[in-house]
Amino acid sequence: MPSIVVAIDLTPSERLAWDAGLPHFPIKEIHSILKEELSADVKEILVTLPKKVPENDSPEAVAENEGRFEGKKWALEMNGARVIVCPAKRSEHTKSGYKQSDDQRLMIKTLTLCMKLQPDYLFLFAGDGDYAPLLEELRNEGIKCILFFQADMVAKDVRRIAWDVRDIRPILDRAAERMTF
Repeated sequence: MPSIVVAIDLTPSERLAWDAGLPHFPIKEIHSILKEELSADVKEILVTLPKKVPENDSPEAVAENEGRFEGKKWALEMNGARVIVCPAKRSEHTKSGYKQSDDQRLMIKTLTLCMKLQPDYLFLFAGDGDYAPLLEELRNEGIKCILFFQADMVAKDVRRIAWDVRDIRPILDRAAERMTF
């Protein structure tokens, strides 16, 4: 039975899930697919959760922002994920007006966990070129890294280093079949 660590960059993965007609990224369903279809021992599921900056500093905006964040964090944890909180800060140098650290936090937690647990595979739901150093280090340690993302959106750096790149759509379609709306 292969052992797996799953790491999910939630923001882009959630967009792909929405494009596939899903209301959220199906962590619980993907976990059961991995266990049942691959007979895999899923050691851990890591997922980033950006903690966005409220629109303004009013108590109402702060409370609403905090409530949304805590609700989503609770839902992810109830579906088996270990949540990596990624605080944002205001920045004048970005289009969105704030800067996040989700890629870096996911890389650090994933690398640390994989070095401790020594899984056979890392299933990474991301395609950003920033993940190349993580994949390279894990591959040097004998951990096979498989990317699940939209194939045409995977950066060349990670495509070159990954053990395999798979289109995310088939697993999202199978997850949708298991979901109750």
